[in-house]
Amino acid sequence: MMLPTKTFAVRLFEYGGPEKLVVDEYDLPPLGPHDLLVKNLAGSVSRWDIKYRSGLLARYQIPGRTPFPLPQQLGRETAGEVVAVGSGVIRFEPGDRVVGVTHPEDPGSVEVARGLGNLSQGVAVPGHQGMGSNAQYLVRDEHMWLHLPDGADIEQAGVSLWAFSTSHRIVRDRLGVRPGDDVLVIGASGGMGQATVQLAKLAGARVITTTRQEGKRDTLLELGADAAVVTTDADRARDEVRALTGGEGVDHAVDFTGSPESLRFARDILRLGGRIVLTSEQGDASLPFDAADFMRLELNLLGVRGSRMIDMITVLKLLGENRISTRIAARFPLARVGEAHELLEHSTDLVGRIAILPWT
Repeated sequence: MMLPTKTFAVRLFEYGGPEKLVVDEYDLPPLGPHDLLVKNLAGSVSRWDIKYRSGLLARYQIPGRTPFPLPQQLGRETAGEVVAVGSGVIRFEPGDRVVGVTHPEDPGSVEVARGLGNLSQGVAVPGHQGMGSNAQYLVRDEHMWLHLPDGADIEQAGVSLWAFSTSHRIVRDRLGVRPGDDVLVIGASGGMGQATVQLAKLAGARVITTTRQEGKRDTLLELGADAAVVTTDADRARDEVRALTGGEGVDHAVDFTGSPESLRFARDILRLGGRIVLTSEQGDASLPFDAADFMRLELNLLGVRGSRMIDMITVLKLLGENRISTRIAARFPLARVGEAHELLEHSTDLVGRIAILPWT
C-alpha cells in the first residue's frame, strides 16, 4: 500500500484576517515507529483559532511551554480513521476510529503527580505548539490519540472533546457541583457553554443561562438549560435569577465571555460563599471585584486551563453512550475554513460549534 506523503491542508504564515489562511498541498512528516497516520474526518473552528490567526496570542506565554509558532496549522480537535501505524505501535491498527488528544500530559511531570496534568510543561498541544488538525491527513505519536467508542458519532467526536473535557474539569473539580446546586452559565451558546450546561445537569444541578438576545432564549432552553434569562435589562435579570433561587442566589457561576459587565452580574447574583470560574478575558479589561467583595461575600474566584486525561476519557464514555451532544451550527469543507473563521468571528446569533469536514 502506497502511503500518502502529502496532504491538502490550511496553514497560517503571518497574522491577520481570514485571507491569511493558505490552502495548499503540504508535505507530511515521515511515519515514525510510534506514529499513526490518520485520515482526518471531522474537526472544528474555535475562538482560540481566531485569536491565534489574528495575532492576539503572540503576547501570551504559557508557563513551561514554548511560544506559539508560525507557520502553524490551526485546529484543536480531530476525529478520524487510522490509515497506517509505525513499527512500534501496539495500541492501534489500521481501520481503528480515533480522536485526537486535545490536552496531552507529560506522565513523568510533577504536575501529573499533583493531579494537575492539564498544567503539564514541555508538551506540544495541537494547534498551540504543535501542528493542528486543519488537514486531510495527520501524523502524530500514538500517545496523541484515543480510541473512539463504537457508539460515538465521528462528527460529534470531532467537535466535542476539547469543549466537554474542559467543562468536565470545571463542573467536577473546580466547582464540585452537587445535586441541587444552582449553576449560572454566561455565554452558553458556544461549545464550552453547551458542554457546561449538559454536564452540570448530569451532576444534578439546576442550570440558569443568560443571553443578551431574546431570539436565543428558546434555543438555550432546547440545549438543556432550566431557565434562560435575558440581560438587556440587568436589574430585571438579577431579580429574575434571585426569584428562581428563592432569593439565595446561585451556588456557582461560569463565565465564557470575559466581559466585565457579565462578571459584575455574576457577582451580584452569587450566594454567600459561592464560586465564579473565569474562562476568558477581554484584553486589558480589569476585574470588577475588590478586596471587600472577597471578604464580605467569602467569594471564591477560580481559573481553569484545559483538562486532564481522565476528563477526556470520561467525555468519550459519555459520547459513546449518547449522553452528551454538541449542537452544530454550521459545516464547512477544509478549503473554506476562512469562511468559517469569518462566521465565528462576526456572527451575533450563532448557537453551537462550527464543524470542519476535510473530505467534503
